Formats: sequence, C-alpha cells, structure tokens
Amino acid sequence: KRQERASQEEKLRQQKAKAEEEARREAAKRAEEERKAAEEADRVAKEAAEKMAKEKLAKGAVNAKTETMGQKKDTGPALPNIPSTISAPNIPKGVQTTGNLVRAAENALKLEERRLLKYKELEDKNQPIISSYEKEFRSKEREIARRIKQITGSVAAVRSKANELVKLFNDPHCPQSVTVAMFAKKVISIYETPTANFNSSAFACGHVIVYISAQVPAVMDCLLAEFHKACIYTVPKHVIYSKAAFEAKEAYFRAIGYREEEGKLETTEKYLERLGSYMKLYGALVQTEAQGVQNMHGLEEGWVWLARFLNNLPANVYTAVALEAFLRMAGFALHRKYKSQFRKILKAISEQFIQALKDRGDPRISSVITRLQDYMESNAFLKEPEGWRLKDSLLSSDLVPDADHRQQHYYSQDRHFYYQR
Repeated sequence: KRQERASQEEKLRQQKAKAEEEARREAAKRAEEERKAAEEADRVAKEAAEKMAKEKLAKGAVNAKTETMGQKKDTGPALPNIPSTISAPNIPKGVQTTGNLVRAAENALKLEERRLLKYKELEDKNQPIISSYEKEFRSKEREIARRIKQITGSVAAVRSKANELVKLFNDPHCPQSVTVAMFAKKVISIYETPTANFNSSAFACGHVIVYISAQVPAVMDCLLAEFHKACIYTVPKHVIYSKAAFEAKEAYFRAIGYREEEGKLETTEKYLERLGSYMKLYGALVQTEAQGVQNMHGLEEGWVWLARFLNNLPANVYTAVALEAFLRMAGFALHRKYKSQFRKILKAISEQFIQALKDRGDPRISSVITRLQDYMESNAFLKEPEGWRLKDSLLSSDLVPDADHRQQHYYSQDRHFYYQR
C-alpha cells in the first residue's frame, strides 16, 4: 500500500508539474500577444494621427487655393433618392479610369483579389453542373435557406442547424462545391435586412458558420468572398469619388455597392441600412470563439481589420456606418482580448475619426456621430451586446460562462457539436 500511495503521489506531482508548465507557457503566450497588441495599437494610433494631420494640411491648402481662384469647392456628388430592389452588377459601368481612387491596405486588396478569384473559379466549375440539374439544385438551395432562417440564439438551434448543414454539405448526391456556394450566398442575402432579433440571430449564425467551417473549410473562403462582393467595407476598402473617373454620379454609387433596377438607384438610407447589416454580421462572425473549434476568421482578423480600416479609409457617412456597426457587435470581445490596447484604438477614433466626421459639416452624418459618441461615452464595449449570449432553451435561462472565458464553449466530434458545461 505504501508503494501504491507513493506511486499515486508521484503521478499527482507529475500532473501538477505538467499543469504548471502549461500554465507558464499559456501566460507567456498571452504576454507576447498583449505585447504585440500594444505595439500594433500604438502604431495604429500614431499613423492615424499623422494621417489626419496630413489631411488637415492638405485640406487647408486646397481651401486656400479655392478661395484665391474664387471657385466653389466640390463636396462630391449629391446622393440619389430613388428606391430599388435588384443588385447592381459586380463590375461598375461608366468608369473611365481608376487612378488612385481606392483606399485600402495593400495586403487587404491582395487578400480580396485571391478570395474573389478562387470563388470565381469555383462558381465557373459549378455552373455547368447546376445548369444540367437545375430543378434538383434549386430544391437543395431551398433546404439550405430554410435551415439558415431557422437559426436562433439558443444552444439547441445552433447545434442542430450546424449538424444539419454539415450533413447537407456531405451529401454524396450533390457536389460540395455547389452546396457551399449556395450557403455563402444565402447567408449574405438573408442577413442583409435588419429584423427585430437581428443581433441575436447574427451572433448565433456566427457560431454556426464557425462550427461548419471547422468541418468544411471552403465555407469560410466562399463566405468571405461573398462578403466582399456585397460590401467593400468588409475588405476594408473605400472608393473615392472623382468626376474625371466616373461618367456619371450613378456610376460611382454602383462602384461602392448601391443597387439599381432599370437604371434607378436605391436610396442612400436603404444602402446604409444594408451596409450596417453586412457589417454587423461580419462583426458577429469575427468575435465568435469556441473551445475546441478554431475560428478561421476570428478576433485576430477583427483586430487587423480595425487597424487597416483606421489607417487607410477616410471618415465619411459610409465608413462611419460600417465602423459603428462593427464595434457594436465585435467591440465587447475585442476589449476582452486586447483590453487597454483596444481603449487606445477607441481614443484614436474619438479624437481623430469622429473629429474628421464633424469637420466635414455633413448633416447626413450627425446621427451616426451621435451613435459612435454614445458607444464611447457609455462604455458600451464593457457590456455584452444584445443577443451575444446563447441561451439554453431547455432551461429557458442564459448560459453562465466561465469566469476566465465568458463565451459559449463547444467541441466537435464525429461531425456533431455538443454543448460543454
């Protein structure tokens, strides 16, 4: 018995030593991540400040020159106010030359190009297959759409819909490339319209996307390509208006994503509503964390997106709506991970981005400025966003996350997902 007790004690000692070593490694890893985050935040804040300073100097020079020449300053095209329901073509019409009109990080543009090229190759491969069996594939498309619409903010719904979708993707009677592309298109189209429970549904959809992409990686690739096609600010990038580059103002609006029907553009209000929905869904996706399942486009990508956005995009009504929607969904999780570094980013937004919005003197921006300021001043990033926490439908109560990691945890096994208490 003494020997058995000694053996058990030695085993416990080894387990404890192993646990302590793993804890030290994890602490070192977190420290390194925080160091890198701090350096990145400092760089972003510095570059944003330098950028704003340069823009102010340039603006002052232009204004001085304009006053000297007695000319009226061009404030850009008047916004259209004509409703529509049909998507504009992906390649805008009436563009004479692009010049240096695109504002984006070089790496972001390269990523966008690769994703869209890969997605086009997949669609080109799918097209002849779909054409040959159109009726059958339309039925499959309706199945996929029905399951997406059934996603709600509960553990049971997330688990069942993830499993059902993975089963559809692995159906031997339908090429996976076809069902994956269908899923990506349907997610974007279904979530482009705000609803009463949009936030809760978007957070739940983020979980479903993460879990099924862990089993079928092509899902994330296709979805990101569809995000970029639907909303340029998910890249992030912005196209600057130029009279020399666009034959007509409508060509510019098409270039940034306005929809049209029979040559008539949708209203700016409608466009901004869709833009906000896309960005909310994108923000919900990047902030989704799940134990045992890696988010292929998680918080690190969200942090990079934020840095690229602030360093490269101008402050205007479009970028303001995109930023506010993203922060509403992802800010809570970003603050939990990056803490003081995220606060530095918010400080740069408050002092530079919002100030640049105010300097434009554009009455259309006043409401989004108010929302951004309210987000900062109320410390909304310290509170769980509405619908963030999945519910246990069986108990009709909120799930209680662990103290050290306040997020819903799942693990995958045999293509099924189970809630881990």
